[in-house]
Amino acid sequence: MSSSERCPEAGVCRSRSSHARYWRSWPGRVLTSAVLVLILVVILVRPGSAQTVLKIATLAPEGSNWISALRAIDKEVREETDGAVGLKIYPGGVQGGEGAMIRRMRIRQLHGAGFSGGGLSQLFTDVLALETPFTFDNYDEVDYVLEQIDDYYRRGFAEVGYAFMGWMEIGFVHLLSKRPIRGRQEMAGMKVWRMQENPVTGVIFDRAGVNSIPLIIPDVLLGLQTNLVEVVYASPAAAIMLQWFTRVKYITDLPIAYALGAFLIDRRAMDKLTDKQQQVLRDAARRHLKRQRAVSRADHVEALQVMVDQGLVLVSPPEEEIKDFQLLVHEALPDLLDTAFSRESFDLVRSYLSEFRHRPTVSDP
Repeated sequence: MSSSERCPEAGVCRSRSSHARYWRSWPGRVLTSAVLVLILVVILVRPGSAQTVLKIATLAPEGSNWISALRAIDKEVREETDGAVGLKIYPGGVQGGEGAMIRRMRIRQLHGAGFSGGGLSQLFTDVLALETPFTFDNYDEVDYVLEQIDDYYRRGFAEVGYAFMGWMEIGFVHLLSKRPIRGRQEMAGMKVWRMQENPVTGVIFDRAGVNSIPLIIPDVLLGLQTNLVEVVYASPAAAIMLQWFTRVKYITDLPIAYALGAFLIDRRAMDKLTDKQQQVLRDAARRHLKRQRAVSRADHVEALQVMVDQGLVLVSPPEEEIKDFQLLVHEALPDLLDTAFSRESFDLVRSYLSEFRHRPTVSDP
């Protein structure tokens, strides 16, 4: 077949031939690569695939309401920023204990974390003024004080380089033990876990003559399994999520303290976001962390019943033993003020608490 038969339109064939030679040439190959890269970017940078990923770690295990809240924040932020910002969440202590998380944040391997009170206190010790045993009687008191004192803690974390995104709740904690604890004397003869690097429990247990064993949270279950510890303290929901309830037999029916956490982001990471992106992140965090606190409170009631149904025994201390526990904490306060936390923070918490307790009720004249 002649060339004219193969290509009746000679001009078109010459054009195609010249195009082919161009795309095989060096400039053509460069342009081809650039087009392919552009297509790849368009494919990858889509809603749900963030350009700026904030790496967030926590000790909270997968399936907990803490992780659910962080994932909800991530989803909303990705949607509201058209995929420009998102979170990568590391649950269950896979980035190490809270001390390790702080070190990783300082060298920018992590950008933020969901911390318990113990971790928060390593950054700003005044958080422990909120976790002093027998401070709060109910959640209404908690909510009022946290709302009033929010700016104090927001400024405190900002001064050490962290953006405070909101409180995360653990809840009211109970003693869980292998033998029943009705009073201070029974507890004194047992090996009690205390959160490592938490000075409040250290001081109180020392005053009580308790043999306390410092462990980070991921090591507590093994401690129970090996009888290194016989007593732990946790909210009912946390005790189930962490599986601690499987290694104890008794729950002391006395809320000994309110425990909380918070979501923090390194200020350097926040500053790389636009003002609008920062606001989107703050709004999402406020909304979903508020919901987490509500979910946590419902989980608390359900979890307590689940443990009882599984055979754990509720032990009710007599009134005189409760007063003895409270007296122990009161006697320890001089050793805690201006050491474990500042007197200013303690006074602020007590002031707002007193303000709430003495508010006139609707029926008052």
